[in-house]
Amino acid sequence: MTGPKNQPAENEKITSNPAWSSDTKKSWYAWVIFGAAFFMVFVSLGFGSSTKGTFLTSVTGSLGLARSKYTIGDALRYVTTAVLSLFFGRTEKKIGIRMMALFGFIFMTLSFLINGFAPKITDAVNSVIPETNEGLRDLMRYIPFYLGGILLGAGFAWASTTLASVIVRRWFASGQGTVTGIVLAANGLGGFVSEIIVTKIIFGADGSLSNEASHWQTACFVIAGLMFVVGILVWMLFRNEPSDIGQEAFRLKESKKKSKKTGDWEGLTGKEAFRKPWFYLAGLGFFLVGFCVQSMSNIAKPYIYDLGYEKSFVILVFSIHSLLLVVGKILTGVGNDTIGIRKTYAVCTFAAMVAFLSLFFLPRAGSGQFGEILFPWVYSAVSSFGLPLETVMISLMAAYLFGRKDFARIMGYYLALTTFGCAIGAPVANLFYDIQGTYKWIVLALAVMTAMTALLHEVIMGYVDKKYRKPALLGKAEREQSLS
Repeated sequence: MTGPKNQPAENEKITSNPAWSSDTKKSWYAWVIFGAAFFMVFVSLGFGSSTKGTFLTSVTGSLGLARSKYTIGDALRYVTTAVLSLFFGRTEKKIGIRMMALFGFIFMTLSFLINGFAPKITDAVNSVIPETNEGLRDLMRYIPFYLGGILLGAGFAWASTTLASVIVRRWFASGQGTVTGIVLAANGLGGFVSEIIVTKIIFGADGSLSNEASHWQTACFVIAGLMFVVGILVWMLFRNEPSDIGQEAFRLKESKKKSKKTGDWEGLTGKEAFRKPWFYLAGLGFFLVGFCVQSMSNIAKPYIYDLGYEKSFVILVFSIHSLLLVVGKILTGVGNDTIGIRKTYAVCTFAAMVAFLSLFFLPRAGSGQFGEILFPWVYSAVSSFGLPLETVMISLMAAYLFGRKDFARIMGYYLALTTFGCAIGAPVANLFYDIQGTYKWIVLALAVMTAMTALLHEVIMGYVDKKYRKPALLGKAEREQSLS
């Protein structure tokens, strides 16, 4: 696909693409795509999302902003990502993967530039607003950050998880779970690296600067420059399809037994999927996954702080957690390609539930109980294998349930539903905190919801596997055997 014109029909493009033939040749450029996609996620999510907590304290402390009002920008980010994800498939067909990646990074670059210039923008606008209109003048202190949140959400929609998942499936004809897991693990690695770099820029090399004296604007400009350079690089390296350069998708050798368990099937079109009741039930499950898992990620650190644990200890626990998250995402992809998605999903769900329960039973610091030492580290380790439910697992399940025929479109819908769940989950969990004064009971409720969601998805996967996937893969194997 070289442009929006003269594109083949979706079904024709899939069935005629030699990447899916039995004698597919290996494409060396697939590994260039892999590296570019890894670097894209490393920078876009690693530097664009993982540092939000650091900016929260420094920006609000420096400008005297209310945290509750400032974080509305995060909510706008999630909503923007969710809305644009609904149209991901259509957008990709019109402008292609390369242009989506480029525009995504441009949006993220503008987001950090606007954040960096926010005080000057506010001063310029407020200079023409009468001092008597205090409400509007106060609102203008936040508007640049809200606009930045919208642009950041647009960038994430076009140049992060969904795009990486689509391009991996287009350039790798097998081993897609492993490759997807490695690429999306770049988020955790990027977050670990960016937290060190950005923290040193904002608070100084020795971390001695206060929020009021912090260099958060400099950090915004550095990240904006990084986003711009990486966006150009990714655009130069990406190709929409292997056929654009006369190559075919890379195929790893795999046993027949393994191929039957993890094989990719042609699947259903979007229109066909929309007629299936289980399309909507699975979507409900993805919404609940985002709701539960993002809530866990959002409240875990403040919950541990609330129980009196030392700041240095909590920082160590979550630093190790960031590194283990890289391992968790990679192993989730490997698990899909070895033991199959259903067993891998069960492992991730079990890990998430253990993480919730480790928080529920976490004793107050200084109580002398054994769990005081054990449970923070249990959360750090097992949550790293539960969090991939809202990233790697979305891509793998979308392909498992509906195949490759309309993958980009269906993946966009499911990512949108998951993102809506993320946007709502954390505020609801914090509302329970405001009412009850503790996260303890909402943590238990989220554990139960996670178990119910897992049961729902397991029933759906079993039904689809029996009625659609196995017959399709059996027919494919018989056709290949007849041709050989």
